[in-house]
This record gives sequence, C-alpha cells and structure tokens, in this order.
Amino acid sequence: MKWDDVRIFLAVARGGSLIAAGERLAMSPASVARHVEELERRLGVALFLRSRNGYALSDAGLAVIGDAERAEGALAALQHGATGAAASLAGTVRVAMPETFASALLMPRLTDLLVDHEGLRLEVATAVNVADLTRREADIALRLVRPSAGNVVISRIGSMSVGLYAAPDYLSRRPSALSDGGRGHRVIGWDEKFQGLKAARWLSERLPNASLVLSATSVGAQVAACESGMGIAALPCFLAGARPGLVRIGGPEACYAQDIWIVVHHDIAATARIRAVADVLRVAVRDAAPILSGERSASVG
Repeated sequence: MKWDDVRIFLAVARGGSLIAAGERLAMSPASVARHVEELERRLGVALFLRSRNGYALSDAGLAVIGDAERAEGALAALQHGATGAAASLAGTVRVAMPETFASALLMPRLTDLLVDHEGLRLEVATAVNVADLTRREADIALRLVRPSAGNVVISRIGSMSVGLYAAPDYLSRRPSALSDGGRGHRVIGWDEKFQGLKAARWLSERLPNASLVLSATSVGAQVAACESGMGIAALPCFLAGARPGLVRIGGPEACYAQDIWIVVHHDIAATARIRAVADVLRVAVRDAAPILSGERSASVG
C-alpha cells in the first residue's frame, strides 16, 4: 500500500462510512469510494463489507489493519522525531470507556499524557454500546463485563462498588424497608438491550417484586431520574455518593463489587502509543481505588 492507501483505508475503517471518512480526510464521499475500490482492485480482495449501515471490515480488512496502523504510527513518529521529539509518542489511539469514568476520573490523567506528548491524539468514545475491538472500533476499552472471545488482551485492573440509592422525597412516600423483594417500591433500571450488565441483573435479583418505572441507556439518566424522586436505582457509589440529593439505602449488604477490565487488541498491544495510554488508564484506576470503592466520593460539577 502507498501512504494515501493506508490513510484512506484507516479513515473508512474507523469512520464506518464514506461520509465519516470524507469528513476526516477533507474529501468527497465519492472520491473516498473510488480510492477504496481501486485499492481493492489492486489487492484482489474486498477490504470492506458494504451494507445500508455503512462499511465494516471484511476478514481481509481485519488481516491487514494491524499493519496499516503500525505504518501510521511509524510515519507519525518519524514526522515528530524530525522536529526534535524523538522520544515522544505519536499517532491516534481510540479509547472506549463508560462516560462516568471519562468525566469523573480519567480525563485529567489523559490530559497530562497529551501535554507531555504533543504528537499523540486521542479519540474517546463513551457510547453505551460496547465498542467491538475485533472490528477495530476502538484500540483500548474499559469494560464492566469481561469479553468472552476475540483477539484481545484482557486484564482486570480494579473494581467499583455499586449500591442502592434513592431521593429523600421518594423515601418519604414509600415503605422504609426493602423486605419482600422490594414490594411497594419503584425502580429505575437499564434498557432491555443492556440486561446483560451485572447492575441490571443484580437490581432484578435484589428487588424482584418492585415495579420498573423507567428504563434508561445511561447512568447519567438514571442518576437524574433517581434524584427527581422517581424510584430506586443501582448506581456506582463513587458517583451517587457525591450527590447531596441521593441517599444510600439497604445497608452494607445492598452493595456489590463490579470488576473493571481493560481490553486491548492483541495485534497492537505492544505498540508504544497503545502501551502508554493503557498504562495511564491502569494507574488512574488503581489510584482511584478509594473513590471507586465508595470510601471517598468523586467531585461533581
């Protein structure tokens, strides 16, 4: 591949569509499509699977994207090395993580890394939908569920406490006890697409007789609903404990430890920029252990 081939191939793989790639490259979608088709013609393979939802890497595309990303990193490092930053890190790292981690705990650490390495660029995705590292939707992911498959390197880096919370106004209108499986109570839970999350399962097991009043796709929406007095929610203690409008209920037994996993695609795990970002995330989670356990609360804006 020529460098332009690498650049366009990676833009389509990362953007998932010709429009998104064109925006990254300052090119028209039609021009991007012509370059991709010409590259596939020269290589004799289809690098992408086309559908109405966009472009996804084919098996052939997955086989070469690691080489393309290493070439991108090597070129970026060479460019920055020419300016006297030979020891710096360079290139793009895409990180997927829960929004609560990004806003409350990790951004300051990542900012320090970017200050030290001006050639490094981060793309942080905080969508609830789990990024697929096998399809290269991210390079690194922080997960609350351990992946069961894929060409990835997985390690447990910590845990966080999750407990039951409600607003004082709600508690004044409902039974004080959580006996009989929460009968007489209302709960705020996860949308059905996320019933595989441990928090969703734990809430259902803990309060099987409570009425589901709201299902949401984000912790932020659950916190807001809980603060409004809508019902009981299972929330990270470091986040809910910082909210003056929420009260933890149910006693020490109404709590569980949620494992935190870091996941890196195997093919790029040894790349300098990937290692650097992954190390920062590991240390940040380790140092935040007193907050994640609920011993201290994270500050809120």
